[in-house]
Amino acid sequence: MTGEMTGITGGATGLTRARRRIPAAVAGLALVAVAAAACGSDDGSGATASDPTGSTTTSAAPTLTETPAASETPTASDAPTESDPVPSPIITKAVKAALKAGFPALIPAGVPDGWTVVSASYAPKGGGTWTIELTDPNGAPATLLQSTASAADLVARLLPGAKAGGTVKISGTGKWDAYTGSGGAGIAKDLPGTGAALVGADLNVVSDFAHQLLTAEDAGNGNGG
Repeated sequence: MTGEMTGITGGATGLTRARRRIPAAVAGLALVAVAAAACGSDDGSGATASDPTGSTTTSAAPTLTETPAASETPTASDAPTESDPVPSPIITKAVKAALKAGFPALIPAGVPDGWTVVSASYAPKGGGTWTIELTDPNGAPATLLQSTASAADLVARLLPGAKAGGTVKISGTGKWDAYTGSGGAGIAKDLPGTGAALVGADLNVVSDFAHQLLTAEDAGNGNGG
């Protein structure tokens, strides 16, 4: 009986000691967990329980802002409503012979809108004759004739029976004598070394065209271009 009691007492004592060791072990585990949280991971990455990635800063992802395309608003055109006068290839080609001969041919710096150059030619015979055949905006024929003859003689050839009637001031070349006849009207002028006449169906129409007239040299064709 005494032996049994001793065995029971000894067993109870061992159980009591075991129970005391369990809380101590739990407390040790808690200390290890706290130390790990304070010192970070063992791999040196700096990760913690609250931030397993180990990052110490955060930055928002960059926001891409689309720049709107520049507005392509059309601007008002400065172009005139009518075409600007342009040089005539027909005249430019024909006047080379006159320039080579030293003849001071009159040419339009530009052909106005509506006018058409039909032909242009230079004949060296008799000191030289320069001729341009055109049609005006109304489709009526017009002729510029220039030679060593006088302006009055040229008008008589182009407009028989014409009578003088005042003068017309033309920009670039000064005053021209005005003529009218049954076959139309025209203007004429004596120039240094030559005479010139421009005739057509209407005095105002031919006068408007005459404002374009310059010598070939002054019009930029002095090199034969």
